[in-house]
Amino acid sequence: MDLQTSQQEKQPLPQAADTPDDKITVDYLPASQPFHHSYEGSATLSTVRTDAMAFFHVSDHKDRDTHQFFLEFQGRRLTNMAETLEQLLGPHRRGAKFNLVEQITPGATTA
Repeated sequence: MDLQTSQQEKQPLPQAADTPDDKITVDYLPASQPFHHSYEGSATLSTVRTDAMAFFHVSDHKDRDTHQFFLEFQGRRLTNMAETLEQLLGPHRRGAKFNLVEQITPGATTA
């Protein structure tokens, strides 16, 4: 093996600039393990929310009360689910931590 071949093997393969991997973590308080997944920067918050909810086996639903789940990032509730990770995080950030939070709205009580 010559020196040039040895140097080429040690160099990491370049990543394409237009396909970044965003390493996303979502915590959900009742769960013992967080959700981890890598997404392209073009992935929407809706995709992250849907995948995290499936991982934690939860869903928006209504019984006597209304149960809705939302993502929280840096202490604020995210409402634009069409926003992409790149739009939220910027082009140079490659990871983020979200919280999945359940909002329970009490239903009407009957007397």
